Amino acid sequence: MTLISVQGLVAGYAGARIVTGLDLDIEAGEVVALLGRNGAGKSTAVGAITGTLPAMAGTVAMSGVDVTKSQPSRRYQLGMRVVRQDQPILRDLTVAENLRMVGASKEAAAEGFPFLADRASQRAGTLSGGEQKMLAVARTAANPGALWILDEPSEGLQPKNVDRCAQLIREAAARGVGVLLVEQHLGMALTVADRWLVMETGAVIDQGKVSAKTHETVSRRLAV
Repeated sequence: MTLISVQGLVAGYAGARIVTGLDLDIEAGEVVALLGRNGAGKSTAVGAITGTLPAMAGTVAMSGVDVTKSQPSRRYQLGMRVVRQDQPILRDLTVAENLRMVGASKEAAAEGFPFLADRASQRAGTLSGGEQKMLAVARTAANPGALWILDEPSEGLQPKNVDRCAQLIREAAARGVGVLLVEQHLGMALTVADRWLVMETGAVIDQGKVSAKTHETVSRRLAV
């Protein structure tokens, strides 16, 4: 089952095209890693896919429903869950309130990241950047929907928490959740992904299934 189909997506800012024609499908239970150097257009693509940035051209469909012009709230109703790079949580709410927004308890969130159990009354905006990412991933895991869009979820995380984030992604995929993983942490991305795409200047320049040779191939692409 195709959870999301992106066809010919063009997106950017102030008339400037940053993403110049992205095609992407994700099936149920599949993890797709979107890789590339800073400025390649990955976060712009995420904005257009999730509805926070209008698409200039192309289409985005979720389970066959055209959501190209739909608000993020409509995509959420259809099962899309997003961890944003720039603002992953609601900073003015407490940790507990962030969790309650998605119907999750601190106990459920602590199954992913145990430190959250002791931070229920802390305002989320006072957490470190890495802790905010962990709260965002925990929120997503507690109310998973059908499709995750994760923009740099491991940024700022200590190695053990990077591993825990990867484990939560694997567990979600095993339950049939589709995942689009945008990551600079190449090792983490390739341990969980089934397929990979490399973007450069707004377009996909290479892609394939993850294999024993993928790390070398992608590293070479990113070094060019």
